Amino acid sequence: MTGAMHSPTIDILLTKRLGLSCDVERTSIEGMGCLTGYRLLNIGRQIAKGNPNARVLVVEGDLRSAIGNSLPDHAGRADIVAASLFRDAASAAVVSGEKLAEGESACYELICGKSRIVEDTEHLVDYRELDCGEIRLYLHKELPNAVGLAEPAFIKALIAEARASKADPPEVTEMDIACHTGGPRVLHEVAKAADATDEQLAASWAVMKAHGNLSGASNLSVLDYQNRVVENGRQWVLCLAMGPGVCIEGLLLQRVSSPPRITESLLRLVARFVSRASDTEEEAIEQRVLRTLRRSNSESAANIFEAVLADVEEEEEEEEQEEADGITASHTNDTLLPQKEDEEGKESACWRPNRPSPTHGGA
Repeated sequence: MTGAMHSPTIDILLTKRLGLSCDVERTSIEGMGCLTGYRLLNIGRQIAKGNPNARVLVVEGDLRSAIGNSLPDHAGRADIVAASLFRDAASAAVVSGEKLAEGESACYELICGKSRIVEDTEHLVDYRELDCGEIRLYLHKELPNAVGLAEPAFIKALIAEARASKADPPEVTEMDIACHTGGPRVLHEVAKAADATDEQLAASWAVMKAHGNLSGASNLSVLDYQNRVVENGRQWVLCLAMGPGVCIEGLLLQRVSSPPRITESLLRLVARFVSRASDTEEEAIEQRVLRTLRRSNSESAANIFEAVLADVEEEEEEEEQEEADGITASHTNDTLLPQKEDEEGKESACWRPNRPSPTHGGA
């Protein structure tokens, strides 16, 4: 949905950059908007269903800022609002067949999926390249209402399909809902359609408040947050997204196992750690933080960040005391923490940035 034709397509470029076999099977789709992440999971599910040894890499990326770069010369209020709604983002997942190799584990079983085109709604979303080369995105104000009206029947059909496959899903009131972060109206309409509480959509609200509308990348971003942060004992997740058409995409997932949880206290520690960075270092630090979280369980990662913060705060106290005493401290270019081997011999990816100046901006 970046808004430009690109060839060779992104699947070819990714195959080469990731060092995959040139014989790898590829499917590249465009133009599906905010339902893309779950549409891709459904395609991956269908591929894996026919091959128990399959491993399907699902990647969704949107450079939605390109819309702002392509606004008409005489942009109206609707053009500006539409271009301002989205943020650039990317997300990914791996879908496997039934056979897992030693050391592999699945987080969810994809029970079933469904797609539906909602009749008489094609006028509510319009995204096209104009004759002059400009990109026009039009979103009708009735879009959330139309989606909300269509979703009860869609959800009912999705659950019926799961039960027909011999699965035993509970009522929607006992599920979590991982929904596209289209905005407050969209989430409220989804909650209303599913007769659900905001607490059931906790992951969607959290990602939306933190990052806004991430278009199709929001689907897997919300599911990742659901998987790693939300902990309420529910084993079923209803995934919902909507896009141009108007179309609705849905998945029904059952939890198989949980990855290391990112606790709220750990999230606060990470936020404090990242806030120590200068603006130019922020992105690099966030990448290191994410690697640490992926390689560590919550407890060990929390201990790492606790130690880093304690060390940084101790240095700050020493500097403040030296400045009070009229001593100018000399700083070394110490950018890396001593690397620490974990139980399996893997090195920790956590690091400490260069000492920022007292006037650095917060993250």
